[in-house]
Amino acid sequence: MNSWRKRSIDLLLLIGLAPTLAAQDTLLLADAVSMALANEHGIRMARNEAAIAEGLATAGNAGLLPRIDASGRGTYSNQYTRLDFVPGIPDVERAGVENTSLSGSLGLTYTLFDGMGNFLAYERAKLDADLSDLRLRARVELTLAQVVAFYYALAGSHEDVAISGRILEISQDRYKRLEDRAALGGAGRLEVLNALVDLRADSVAYLLSRQRLERTANDLGVLLGRKPSGGFRVSRSMVFAVGLDQERLVSEALLRNVELLGATKALQAAQVDERRAKSVMWPRLDLNAGYGITDQRNEVGVVLGTYNRGLNGGLTLSVPLFDGGKVRTQTESARLRAENASLAEEQARLQVERDVRNAYVSWATQREMLRIQEEAARTAEVNFQRTSDLFYAGQLTGLQFRQAQLDLANAERQQVLAAFDTKVAELQLLQASGGLLPAVGIPDRDLR
Repeated sequence: MNSWRKRSIDLLLLIGLAPTLAAQDTLLLADAVSMALANEHGIRMARNEAAIAEGLATAGNAGLLPRIDASGRGTYSNQYTRLDFVPGIPDVERAGVENTSLSGSLGLTYTLFDGMGNFLAYERAKLDADLSDLRLRARVELTLAQVVAFYYALAGSHEDVAISGRILEISQDRYKRLEDRAALGGAGRLEVLNALVDLRADSVAYLLSRQRLERTANDLGVLLGRKPSGGFRVSRSMVFAVGLDQERLVSEALLRNVELLGATKALQAAQVDERRAKSVMWPRLDLNAGYGITDQRNEVGVVLGTYNRGLNGGLTLSVPLFDGGKVRTQTESARLRAENASLAEEQARLQVERDVRNAYVSWATQREMLRIQEEAARTAEVNFQRTSDLFYAGQLTGLQFRQAQLDLANAERQQVLAAFDTKVAELQLLQASGGLLPAVGIPDRDLR
């Protein structure tokens, strides 16, 4: 008995020291969001993809600008040469004949008309950049939703540790009182043993709550790009949103939801692809111009040297006449893809409205559950205080005391869970309506 009491007192000292040790590093939600934006690997990769797409969305990549190339060439030869001429001209036969040739040119090529395909390519590249930005935003929202969930799960774990510690303290106090009364003959050994069993059960529950706390902290740390050390705690204060209107959120979602915006951009891109496929059927007109210099020297022969320089230019017109039906097939495929994109956009619109309405129902239900759990926790507290007074006055059994104690612990845990679940449901509702980033203080322009 005495050895168990000593271990229990040591455990209570640990409970008292744990908040002090954990308080060395308190992580605010805003800090967690900033860390995730800076360190989460998926966000960093999506940010790079967005930068690549933006770099490709230029007039030059789309073929709207002319191309200018400079080239030069020099050759040298040393060889045996024999020249046989017509009668009257002596033949030439010599070894070690040296010939040199130097040339340089500056050329320009430009597509004057290709059925507006180059303009459509530029428009498509800009749409790709917009889609990459939306994919980045979607990745950020997904990550932040996970961060929020883990953050409040960790806050809930802190609360659970505190509740478990309080229940353990109550069991410790009960055990000590009954053991003292048993020493004076005022309590039976069975009551003391029952109290000891409950104390051990509450000690195990406390240790398990500490284990869940450490594991949740490690999960959040990895999501934030930190090593899983578990050596930090989070703020447990929350401010709930008020005045959320379902119809207004639905209207905002149809304008701001990232999935719907992505479906709309994909539809626009598919329509541009359809027009590009049709542009191949138009004639193509290309301009070629250049300036060149050629200097050639021959040691033997009729012409011993040539030198040329000057401008050259020309137009090339090509008209597609027959390609085995390739263009027609590509055009029809592009039309069907555009039709599918239109259907996907309509489906996304319906799904977004459904998701917002479902999220609103979940949020409203959680708020009502929170109100009920708060009332239940207050009632359980009052019931436990009265039961405790009657138990220590000898008017109730240890079983009745234990039941009131368990009811209090359960009510407090349910209140904590309801509070954090309500906050998570609120942020999920804002995510569905496209308002998550403003809610956590991140403007769209800061995603890059």
